[in-house]
Amino acid sequence: MSLLKNWLRAGVAVVALVASTVLPAAAQAAPVAGSTIQISAENVVKVTSANYQQVMEESKTRLVVLDFGATWCPPCRQLKPVIEKLAAEYGGRFLLGEVDVDVSRDLSSRYRIQYLPTLVPVRNTAELPGSRMIGFKGETALRTWIDAQLAKG
Repeated sequence: MSLLKNWLRAGVAVVALVASTVLPAAAQAAPVAGSTIQISAENVVKVTSANYQQVMEESKTRLVVLDFGATWCPPCRQLKPVIEKLAAEYGGRFLLGEVDVDVSRDLSSRYRIQYLPTLVPVRNTAELPGSRMIGFKGETALRTWIDAQLAKG
């Protein structure tokens, strides 16, 4: 019986540790409702339900690339620094919208995201048909994909 109690205590400790780590991070990631989007110097914005409409308004003036990913996803972690570098390199020709699927599940559902990472190009508030990029295939393939999306107008 004491072995069972020890296992239960260990399980409770693990749950408490995970909750104390994950919940504050999720609470900090949620912006205040009604706030304007914060675009960094590198043309990158974190997209949530609260600022989604503002990001879509931005898609009327330039290409928006929605990057659906998660912090626990290894290919997403490989993609992130590369696509952020390209967003800076392209000098405002496109806006990178980073969507954390664990924080913004409604956006993941809206775009029917099944695999991570998934890049969704948006122009004039609509997804460019047949243009998704799933997975990370390296910087050269990513640069080629971005150029193709920009060429679509």
